[in-house]
Amino acid sequence: MENKICQSCSIPITSNEQLGTNKDGSINMDYCKYCYESGEFVNKVTMEEYIDICSKYSSQTGVTYEEMKEHCSTIFPTLKRWKCTCTDECASGYNINCTCENPECHCTQK
Repeated sequence: MENKICQSCSIPITSNEQLGTNKDGSINMDYCKYCYESGEFVNKVTMEEYIDICSKYSSQTGVTYEEMKEHCSTIFPTLKRWKCTCTDECASGYNINCTCENPECHCTQK
């Protein structure tokens, strides 16, 4: 398996045993088992809330809470779960027909 990171929490995924599962039980190649199970995200929270949750595990990684929070704040917006897939116009709030499912999207209909 190639080195990759979870597209929700950014932990390194080095084996298939660390991968989450889809609704049908198959392996999901994007997310770890701590974030994604049976086709759903384990924690249904905003990106800011998840940054706080993940930052509490800083001692396990050998960094301070503040360092972990800074890391998460930088990398999370680039990850598949949190990255807005809207066009610039839509993300600016001008597209009332947006179908983006990202909770961080700022479209007018959300």
